Amino acid sequence: QNKVKYIKQTTAILKQQYGGDIPGTVEELVKLPGVGPKMAHLAMHIAWNRVCGISVDTHVHRITNRLKWVKKETRSPEETRLALEDWLPRDLWKEINWLLVGFGQQTCLPVNPRCGECLNRDSCPAAR
Repeated sequence: QNKVKYIKQTTAILKQQYGGDIPGTVEELVKLPGVGPKMAHLAMHIAWNRVCGISVDTHVHRITNRLKWVKKETRSPEETRLALEDWLPRDLWKEINWLLVGFGQQTCLPVNPRCGECLNRDSCPAAR
């Protein structure tokens, strides 16, 4: 229900304030209705070819916690994003979302992950 409302509000804002384009910064993007950090970072990468941060969705959040890629377990995708950006080399930021989303949809599922089929099973703390 909210998505349609956000899309209508956002399109009006983009038309009035940005000449029909999208803002060029993460800070401006997250001010748009319904746009959070994940989508803002993804938009910056796709629209402007600028990597300003890691786009962390539920899959990236879950998998990086399972793999212990964050120093302490994080409670939200935004916490995970900050922890990953602190640890992961910047040149890998644009790839991590693309790699882990599909992996999280097919193999490292939220419930009943397919650890037996996973190529990471020997190095994954959650597979033990």
